[in-house]
Amino acid sequence: MNVLSTKAELFIIRYSISQASQIQDIIYIVVITDAIPTVKNSFDMSLHPYQLHSIAIFSNLRKFFNKKFNNTISFWDYSINNNSLCIY
Repeated sequence: MNVLSTKAELFIIRYSISQASQIQDIIYIVVITDAIPTVKNSFDMSLHPYQLHSIAIFSNLRKFFNKKFNNTISFWDYSINNNSLCIY
């Protein structure tokens, strides 16, 4: 995987979650992406080059889940190559 694209994808995920979690009364966030491996990396708390993005994502999600205990986030994998959608 291209390092630049990984960094960009993590930033987009981070920024999107940050923006969505600040919307008043939001209870459900859906992230649609073709980069599920990058999403999995964002939840990797071991040392890695983009750990600052992971920490920021966790911080935003902690605030989101602390608003209401039943808040939900899901990640949908959309592959443009085979026009399919999978939910994780």
